[in-house]
Amino acid sequence: MTTAHVTVDPDLCIGSAECVRILPSGFQIDEARGVSVPQPPASSADVDVLADVVRSCPTGAVRVVDAHGNAL
Repeated sequence: MTTAHVTVDPDLCIGSAECVRILPSGFQIDEARGVSVPQPPASSADVDVLADVVRSCPTGAVRVVDAHGNAL
């Protein structure tokens, strides 16, 4: 199984929840801070789905680096 390193920059995140909409098992909104937090299933999600998450984030807060060190 290929794993990726998934992060969300809390300074850029506005809590739009696009990542949650696309991959609900991989992200959740921290209601206290109003930002998205990646969950463990995000690292093993399909790379195409993760790429969609990255493209859909309105502020570019989501960063994904695949197992080969390539940023999506």
